[in-house]
Amino acid sequence: MPDDFGTMSMRHRAREIEILRQHYTRHRDSLGRLVADAPTEHLANEYQRLISEIDVSMRKLDEVEGKTTPTTTLADTNPVLRTGTAPGTTAPGTRPLLRTQEAAPPSDAGYEPTVSTASQTRAAMIVIAGAVVLGLLVWLIWRASSDRRQQARPIVEAPAMTSTNAAPPPAVTPAPAPAPALKITPAFADYGTIRKGTRAVRQFEIANTSSGPLTFIVARSGCRCLFYDYRGKLPPKGKETITVTVDGARAKAGALQEQIDVTAKNDPSVKGAFTVQATIK
Repeated sequence: MPDDFGTMSMRHRAREIEILRQHYTRHRDSLGRLVADAPTEHLANEYQRLISEIDVSMRKLDEVEGKTTPTTTLADTNPVLRTGTAPGTTAPGTRPLLRTQEAAPPSDAGYEPTVSTASQTRAAMIVIAGAVVLGLLVWLIWRASSDRRQQARPIVEAPAMTSTNAAPPPAVTPAPAPAPALKITPAFADYGTIRKGTRAVRQFEIANTSSGPLTFIVARSGCRCLFYDYRGKLPPKGKETITVTVDGARAKAGALQEQIDVTAKNDPSVKGAFTVQATIK
């Protein structure tokens, strides 16, 4: 039973150290990416210094586990990055860890194996140092993101100050649109289904809305199957009837739709239009 308890304690400590090493590795990789994207050289140096502190902490973890082969890091070759001070001076946390020889109690004395107090103290110090490094990492990442947001923020120019005593610009009243001189009703007429060889007739009313007489003409249809009957002269404010006949014998089978234009003879700008629709079978 004592041997099992000791083995479980050692496994528990090894698992905690492995979890802490994984955290260090992940944050070291994040800092490595931030170094390349750092907006200022000062911030890049801070990232490098934190990477060096993580390397030192990982070496201490190796010493706690009993690994004697240290890994060469940036902090080993640059004392300024490792200690944050000039060469020849010491800083807290840079003195090497010393392992004390643990006295093994006799196996027949009935003692339960325990973890050395010095090892527990070193593990606690490593955990505290890791928490401090992680806190610095979070603060530096937040600061870098704040700097990027400030650099990416667009500059908005302030609107020019205007005098409150200046007179407002005069209101411009749009000129009313001229009413059409020719008004045709209905604007659309559906003749329905027209059998081949038959005809269909509809009437349209055209009105002169101007104060002068008008002479108008009706454009020829594209299908050559529409016939018109009208006088072509409108008195001021007068009305006239246009009779439109669809000849099913001349129209092609299928759908028929024609827009017919009506224009003043002496002024092409005065015009109107109506639409004829039918189905030829």
